[in-house]
Amino acid sequence: MTTPKGQPLRHREATWRYLREEVFDLLVIGGGINGAGVARDAVLRGMSVALIERGDFAIGTSSRSSKLIHGGVRYLEQGDIALVLEACRERDLLRTRIAPHIVRAQPFVFPLYEEDELSPWRLRAGLTLYDLLAGFRNVHAHRMLSREEVQRLEPALLADGLVGGAHYYDCWTDDARLTLETALAARSGGAAVLNHAEVVALEKDSAGRLAAARVRDRLSGRTTRVRARVFINTSGPWLDRVRRLDDAGAPPRLRLTKGVHAVFERRRVGNRHAVVIRGVDGRVMFVIPWQNHTLAGTTDTFYDDDPERVRADDEDIEYILSAVNRAFP
Repeated sequence: MTTPKGQPLRHREATWRYLREEVFDLLVIGGGINGAGVARDAVLRGMSVALIERGDFAIGTSSRSSKLIHGGVRYLEQGDIALVLEACRERDLLRTRIAPHIVRAQPFVFPLYEEDELSPWRLRAGLTLYDLLAGFRNVHAHRMLSREEVQRLEPALLADGLVGGAHYYDCWTDDARLTLETALAARSGGAAVLNHAEVVALEKDSAGRLAAARVRDRLSGRTTRVRARVFINTSGPWLDRVRRLDDAGAPPRLRLTKGVHAVFERRRVGNRHAVVIRGVDGRVMFVIPWQNHTLAGTTDTFYDDDPERVRADDEDIEYILSAVNRAFP
């Protein structure tokens, strides 16, 4: 939190005291975008809210995404219309009302090749449906492209076998900043918001209901008891770890997956827009402009280790490099 010199400690002390004294309507555990969003929504509905994050806000998945406010076009192929409809509506709210200063339109080029299973008419039908589900509130409707138009938009793209493509819009954001601003909005609405504070135990009342959390300040080592009527676990890949504070024998609800991105100098790739590419296994991937760089990914593999030890391995990087080198030879 950015405050004048000498202010952070006083604010932290006031927040710590409030956590100790208040009985909150809602205690949110985890300060990623989901936790920050829940806290903001709850205070706007008049609830008393505490938001606790063991590290810094957006320290996990929420700062390591593809930087997209995704309308979900890839899920049309899976027939998940409800998901795409919801994603398009929420994207429009963020772009036009909630965060227009950090959510902006991102043009995409979707090239088609002779060997692709996806035909031009299916792509046209899918993107037309995409525009319809967005209520025609996309920045612009999609348009189909000839081979020459694709090459004009993306001259570094592989030309062999190229038959055409499409141009459509999604949205880009600064994911970490969006998370932080959402947490700050919750604080402005009256929430007690504290980072570097870890829930280390959960306590129940005589009826067996959750009643309090034991919270440790990871900066000073002190602890306090935070009482609440409702607890929400938004700790992302640490969800099962937090659940086991309540029930040590709780079976896992998540099977973790790892999505890796690689960052390249833009000139090394040569893309001008965001471009849809495919991995060697046919998975849809993206190369996306990001500052002066290109963000490429993602992989999608199961991960069974500690989330704090997750790393990109050689196989992940080789998968991304193969896809990027094929698309931009």
